[in-house]
Amino acid sequence: MPPAPAVSVVIPVHGNFALTRDCLKSLARTAGQPLEVIVADNGSTDETPRELRALGSALFGPLFRHIRFEENRNFAPACNAGARAASADFVFFLNNDTVLTQGWLPPLLRRFRSVPRLGAAGPLLTYADGTVQHLGVAFKPGYKLGHLYKGLPATHPLAQKRRFFKALTAAALLMPRGLFLSAGGFDEGFVNGYEDVDLSLRLTSAGLSLASVPESRVIHLESKTPTRFAHEEANGLRLLGKWRLDRLVDMPDHVAADGYALTVMPELELRLTTNPAVSAELLAKLETFDPALCRELLEKEPLWEEGYSLLGAHLENSGQAAEALELYRGAARCKNSCSFQDYERILRVETALGRDTSGTRASLGRLTATLGGQEYARKREHILETLAGESPAQQALIPHYERAYKEGLRLAASAALAGEAGRKGGVVRPGSGRRTSRRRR
Repeated sequence: MPPAPAVSVVIPVHGNFALTRDCLKSLARTAGQPLEVIVADNGSTDETPRELRALGSALFGPLFRHIRFEENRNFAPACNAGARAASADFVFFLNNDTVLTQGWLPPLLRRFRSVPRLGAAGPLLTYADGTVQHLGVAFKPGYKLGHLYKGLPATHPLAQKRRFFKALTAAALLMPRGLFLSAGGFDEGFVNGYEDVDLSLRLTSAGLSLASVPESRVIHLESKTPTRFAHEEANGLRLLGKWRLDRLVDMPDHVAADGYALTVMPELELRLTTNPAVSAELLAKLETFDPALCRELLEKEPLWEEGYSLLGAHLENSGQAAEALELYRGAARCKNSCSFQDYERILRVETALGRDTSGTRASLGRLTATLGGQEYARKREHILETLAGESPAQQALIPHYERAYKEGLRLAASAALAGEAGRKGGVVRPGSGRRTSRRRR
């Protein structure tokens, strides 16, 4: 009799059989050891009910199981049912919009042998283009959370570091089955969102740690299930009702420990960048500007903001506007945010190229609409209160938030003035604060 599998893989699905097929094939190809595979089918109406059993049996033999629900019970109930039906000591929750890479499992199991009181471990998740999708969840001021270093190349040193987090995604998550069940599994009050964050916080509140393991890599196509974000607001409110997210802020501490810096944008959101010392070193290498060298330095350090400004200006001035546009868009993707500066320079280059600027203008308008007013002031006050009694890295951000708030007020006032001028038929010159009338012809 073959040895019992050490890991049960639980995959919740709702349609998208092609994704499930590719996921299962990659799982069979890369496992390197027997795995129990349980697919929890949330009422799929495509070819999944007809094709899945034959495919699973061909790939995994008697270790494959298909749990079929006639209706869509959503992510948490499907995962909980799969974990209850599992027989291995470990359960690995896996989205069907993933592709496993060779050697993904052993590094995760080794972390459980080397780290005391480890509650869960997750791989480095990347997009198909090789950039980071998830290596851990970071909590930000203002009741925000997100994937730390999302958008960076997976080859960047920041993506290769072993870390511990307060929360990990369940798109690919390994944990002891007994611990999962004793912790109560996923809270079924969430509907396809934040179940994993809630479970993570329950584990860390119990004194367990959560490990990100970059030696293990999984490609994540991300959010291919229909209506994936239909309950985002309700899920967020449920999470806020259960946890004081303002007491969990840790993004500034992660970034400071890694030797990088955060800037605060006018909308009071954080943006990752190189620290001043590193920026100065990179600038020193460009004492005489060389566009090829600048591009090479940006490839090595894609968080270097001054490099984008220098190279972009060179490209624009030398008639390479299309290349400048690609550069500016790439900078925003890499930093996982689009600031006023990004939108303004993208808009400038789109205009020069004669491109449709309506999308960029709309995005810039939405960003401007968040500035000024009572809600904007309350956001500032809450963030400053949150940071005041926390770590040095968090306290150091307070003056940056103050400056960003003043800049936001200035931009809001400028936008209001421009709007007033437009209604009266005038033109506001940027930065002038003066209106000139248009003459009728």
